Amino acid sequence: MTALFSDQTVLIVEKNLEELAQLRQILSSIGFQKIEVASSVNMAASLLAEVHVDLCILVYDLGRQEQNGLQVLQQLKAAGKPIYSTCFMLVVDPEKVNLLMGSPELSADGYLSKPYDQLKIRAQLEKQLRIKRCIAQIERFRDQGAWNEALAECDRIQKQFPALGVLIFRIKGLVYLEKQHYQKAMQVFDRIRQAHDKPWVHVALGITAYESTDYKRARKEMNQVIDDQQVCQEAYLVMARIHWLCGERNQCVTLLRKAVMLQPTMPVLQGELGNRAAFAEELSVAVDGFRQAVHHARHTALQNPEYYFGLVRVIQQMIADKPDRNSDFIQEAIRVLESVVHDCMDDPEIRFRARLIAAEIYRENGEHQNADFAAGDALAQFRKIPLPAQLSGVDLLTDGLEPTRFSTEAQELKQEVSRLMASVEWGKCNLKGMLSFRQKSKVDAFKEFEQAWNADPGNPGVGLNLLQTGIESLRRTVAQPDVVKRCAEIVNALHYGGLSAKQQQRYALLTERFSELIKEAEIA
Repeated sequence: MTALFSDQTVLIVEKNLEELAQLRQILSSIGFQKIEVASSVNMAASLLAEVHVDLCILVYDLGRQEQNGLQVLQQLKAAGKPIYSTCFMLVVDPEKVNLLMGSPELSADGYLSKPYDQLKIRAQLEKQLRIKRCIAQIERFRDQGAWNEALAECDRIQKQFPALGVLIFRIKGLVYLEKQHYQKAMQVFDRIRQAHDKPWVHVALGITAYESTDYKRARKEMNQVIDDQQVCQEAYLVMARIHWLCGERNQCVTLLRKAVMLQPTMPVLQGELGNRAAFAEELSVAVDGFRQAVHHARHTALQNPEYYFGLVRVIQQMIADKPDRNSDFIQEAIRVLESVVHDCMDDPEIRFRARLIAAEIYRENGEHQNADFAAGDALAQFRKIPLPAQLSGVDLLTDGLEPTRFSTEAQELKQEVSRLMASVEWGKCNLKGMLSFRQKSKVDAFKEFEQAWNADPGNPGVGLNLLQTGIESLRRTVAQPDVVKRCAEIVNALHYGGLSAKQQQRYALLTERFSELIKEAEIA
């Protein structure tokens, strides 16, 4: 037994020093010699991204307002460094275990409970590590992104170890999802459900149905999981996006509010809430969501400048609505803009956007000297950023400086930059798409805009062009899953804080049109 553990490196993620010492002593006594410790999710994720660990023991509850242990897996996934070959064990109260089993991929391999019992811990770790050894080659292939090799190894291991059937089928289904082979994934997860009807299976089916644009099936699966009180980020995220795509704005925001009550330290859920509430003009809800997203994602792989910009854009709206609190709001907005520049390592593109918004805020509140200084800095930063980023942000520049003495200079810059659009891959495709759209060749326009989007994902102008073209195509027939999927991607990908006022209006109009088409298709 000791030999099984002696060559294994283990990481314990625990904040309580007394219980950490107890667990460490138990692990040492059963044979572990290489034991590392992390007191927070961020520390653990950083260590796991750099050092190989065979076993990671995650304490779920790391304290009030602290990220929970499972968020280590989410951070690794977001960083593009999932570690399938590591065995993850979650320390959680027995009564909570069944509520934390909803994620098909981002859940632990096994569970331990407090108070710690050495015999139970030994038995659990022996069982899980032996299983990990049996599937070690599969997990190495998954770590490498070698999906075909992983599938072939699954078939081999399934014949050698029939008792691991459900686990192997689960891995195969997840690999098919990675390969975007949704029909095969659906077949695998449906087969598992017939013999092993667990919450994670319904989440996997819901994700697969959603990616296949079968929103009716996805809605059914995710509603069942949510009704069963599962604490599962994927279920809430997918269900909220279905509500949004179908034009059910209130239901979307209400569901996300419930999600963040259950999982307050999840920046993805908080950011989604901020974004959806902002578009729905529920400003107080939006500002709280963005604040929490910024706080919990800071200095992690989940950090997203759009959370900061979304927060500031909402504060701008609140300044207009609540003039009696202008001073507090302005101070917070400027502080957030300074933070995003600092947290993004003074990136010139981020600095350009931050200074541009700061100029707007100062100008709207009569601080013309500060506004001119910030606007001049924004222009200087714009000239420093690469041409593709200039092309992507030039509409923000001209819209932001339109009512200022810099307006003429901004328009001249736009003309200068726009003349070079054809020299950039996405710009060339965007121009071709606009030409095809004017010539009423919607199929060609969609292909060109799609190429432009793939070359520069998240570009607001390109995204809105692609969405508009897709809607025109779907009006002829909605039975175009690839077009629906791409349009849904854009509806969900565009951020409130990344759009100019004119782009926000266009987004609202296009999403309303898209929702009408989706609702009709779902009812049919």
